[in-house]
Parts: sequence; C-alpha cells; structure tokens
Amino acid sequence: DHIPLLVDSGESTHVGNRNTFSFELGWFEREGFLNLIAIEWARESGGTFHVEIWQNKIRHLRQFLRGWAKNQSGIYKVE
Repeated sequence: DHIPLLVDSGESTHVGNRNTFSFELGWFEREGFLNLIAIEWARESGGTFHVEIWQNKIRHLRQFLRGWAKNQSGIYKVE
C-alpha cells in the first residue's frame, strides 16, 4: 500500500571530510554505559516541537559520545 517517494533536490549529498559517527557495540560492555546514556538523554535539549526536541537530543548524544569514545580510547591505550 505504500510507495516510497524519492525527491532529488539536485544538491550533493557528499559531506566532505567531516567525520561520521559510528556507534560501537562494545560500548555496551563498558561499566555504567547505559546509566551514562540515560543521564545525557535526560538533559534539557531545547526545542518547541517533539520532533525538534528529539533531534536536539540525538545531536547532543552523538556529540557527547564522540568525546566519550575518544576519552575511552585513551584510557584503553593506557591499560
């Protein structure tokens, strides 16, 4: 019953050299990871509409996890 609608705006979808975010399944094995996610998700993110609030939360969580992963990588190398 559903037919996808594909729209081509003519703009390039290439993001250049910008780092893409990738979630590592091994993060679930880190102690306290799920609690860390719950705390960050509960932070106020702003926005008027539900979709906007959700997008802001996802954006914040992605940025937070990038920094957290870099920090964990450094700790892992020391260990």
